[in-house]
Amino acid sequence: MNINQLKYIVTIADELNISKAAEKLYVSQPSLSQCIASVEKDLGTKLFERNRTPLKITYAGEMYINWARGVLNSYDDIHKVITDISEQKNIKLVIGISPYRSTCILPKVIKQFKQKYPESYIVVEEHPTTMLHSIMDEGKMDLLIDTPHPNTIDYTSIPLIKENILIDVPKSWNIKGEEVNLSEFVEKPFVMLAHEQLLGRISRDLCIKNGFEPKILLECHTVETAHAFVAQGLGASFVPELFVKHWDKKDTNYYRIKNCQAVREFCVIYDNKKYLSEPAKYFIKILNDFLHQG
Repeated sequence: MNINQLKYIVTIADELNISKAAEKLYVSQPSLSQCIASVEKDLGTKLFERNRTPLKITYAGEMYINWARGVLNSYDDIHKVITDISEQKNIKLVIGISPYRSTCILPKVIKQFKQKYPESYIVVEEHPTTMLHSIMDEGKMDLLIDTPHPNTIDYTSIPLIKENILIDVPKSWNIKGEEVNLSEFVEKPFVMLAHEQLLGRISRDLCIKNGFEPKILLECHTVETAHAFVAQGLGASFVPELFVKHWDKKDTNYYRIKNCQAVREFCVIYDNKKYLSEPAKYFIKILNDFLHQG
C-alpha cells in the first residue's frame, strides 16, 4: 500500500461513486477499480459493495477508511513540518562549547544568526571537552566548537583560527614588556584549571617544559574563575588568546610567552554520519567571520 492508494480509497468513500472519484482525482475509472481490487486482495476482504449505486462501505471498509484518514492526516502534518524545516522556518541547532568560549563569542554570533533565522531554536551545551565529546558521541549535538577532534574518521574538524596561550598576571606584579620568560615565575603562585581539562594540562606542560613544577595554590574549572582570582592578586594563570580578545574586563595584564610555541587550533566539529544543514553551514560561516574580525 502507498499514500496514493489511501487517497484513492478515501476519495471513493467520500463520493460513493467511482466515476465521480475518478474525476476528482484526475485518474481513470479502471485505475480506481484496479486499486480497490488490489487493496481488497491484500486485505482478504471487501471494502465496498460495488454492485450497488451508490456504493456501500462494508464494516471492514469503515475500519480501513478510518485508519486511512488518520494516516493521511498524519502524513499531511509531517509534510508541513518537513516543509517548514526545508524552508528554514523551524530550525533547531544544538551547539557544544566550553563556558569561556560561549561567554566570549556566542552572544554576537547567535545575534547575527537570529537575524536570518529568527524562529530558530538554539541549545547551547556548555561543558568541559570530555563531556562535550560524550554528548556528541550520543548523537545529541549538531556542532562542537573546540580543538580538533582526535577521531578523524567519524568527525570532521573545520579549522577556524589558531590561538596562543598567554599568561595572565596580576597588575600588582608590575611586570614590564609584552613577552615574558616563563622561568621567571618559578617562585610565583599559580591558579590552574583542573588536570582533566585540556587547558589545565597544557598549562602544567608549559611550566615543566620551562624547567619547573608550577606552585599551584588554587585550582578551578573555568577560565573566568581563574581570571577573577588573578584579578585579586592571588596568582598567575594561563588563558587562551581568544578569551583576551573578546573579554571586556582589563583588570589584569596578559603576556606572550617567549620561546614557546603555545599555539592550539580552534575548530568547529560535526558528525560525518549526520547531514550538515544549511543553517549549520551558515552558523559556521558567521562564526569564522567573527573570529577573524575580532
